[in-house]
Amino acid sequence: MTTPSISAPGAEDSPAPAAVASLSDEELRGYNDLVSILYRCLHDSAGFTPFFDAFQAHFKALQGGILGVTLNPQRLRYGWTFGYPEGFEQWYINSDLPERDEAITRYVNQPPRRFASFLDGDANGDILDMLGPESRAWAEQVEMGDSVGMLVTRTDHCRVIFMANRHRQFGPYSQQELLQMNLLAPHIENAVTLHLKLYQSSSDNENLALALNHVNKALVVFNALGTIAQANEAARTIIDGSQKLTVSEEGRLTSPDSRLARKIGNAVTTSIVHSHQAKLEPSTLFISDPHERIAIFLTPLSAENTDNNGVLAELFSFENDQQPDLEKLQSLFNCTPAEAAVAGDMMLGLSAQEIADQRDISIHTARQHIKSLMAKNGYRKQTELVSMLARALG
Repeated sequence: MTTPSISAPGAEDSPAPAAVASLSDEELRGYNDLVSILYRCLHDSAGFTPFFDAFQAHFKALQGGILGVTLNPQRLRYGWTFGYPEGFEQWYINSDLPERDEAITRYVNQPPRRFASFLDGDANGDILDMLGPESRAWAEQVEMGDSVGMLVTRTDHCRVIFMANRHRQFGPYSQQELLQMNLLAPHIENAVTLHLKLYQSSSDNENLALALNHVNKALVVFNALGTIAQANEAARTIIDGSQKLTVSEEGRLTSPDSRLARKIGNAVTTSIVHSHQAKLEPSTLFISDPHERIAIFLTPLSAENTDNNGVLAELFSFENDQQPDLEKLQSLFNCTPAEAAVAGDMMLGLSAQEIADQRDISIHTARQHIKSLMAKNGYRKQTELVSMLARALG
């Protein structure tokens, strides 16, 4: 993979439906690790090498990358790639082959943030039948078995896509794998949008903060001292509208509630320590009362220069009357409808006692549902499961 070459600026008890794909505990953990590694790349001027390595290993991908493609004509403007021969990006930029590349054409016309593969899980299909002569020759040479991709962002003149080809020996991408990729999709959009604003600069927190305003998702960057380097407009809206959150004169995220203020401070400090230790251990902090429910997902950011270490915070605001997608919960967490309902309450930060009271069930039953959710999905700590719920559905 290389730094981009630039030619121009620019988802009463009965089993979950069998037909719906679900993720195993290993797949959920893999997804969580991929998200953490992806955001960690924001402090690496080389681009997305760590994420590509993790994605390639997790999904058994052969080659792929993130490509910026112009329209009319359809040409490659820049690219970060993996698995291709050295110099591939520059050669492809200087050629007219992107105009006849069926994969690029398919992905630039996809709806944003939605992965699609050529074979869509059909083990009897053959991608070679879907390609033109030039692409087929390349696919035969590398023994390609399937290709998957998504439209990351689009402007009037350029489309940014993510794509990953796969060797024939591993078969087509499965529905479970597509499900994981579609959970990753909004995070890929965030990271790529941020990195496109950063890759020509020093990638420190100040520059990262300035780039946040180009992302619609509520994001906050804390520097190595635990103060806010920047909160984008979406995050400011949540903080300003909250009765529990505020920003101190020193620039720290805090609360008028002294107990909650300590929890926020401790959570941010712990994530900063993890950033210095290069630990990919995200955590979730819930703010919950009768008037508002907010989840703060903290991801350590490690840089080559430890002065630039910090924390990326994703803020999720849940309306009190917002109903979780129970079908999606069943699908993702391999659980019964009753367990999905409990999982939805956990996602909003409710304790076992609060769940029991709200569901009119015993505390024993609530705890049994929580224990079952943890066992089915391979989590030893309830906090790990809650973090996964917030990240997957928030």
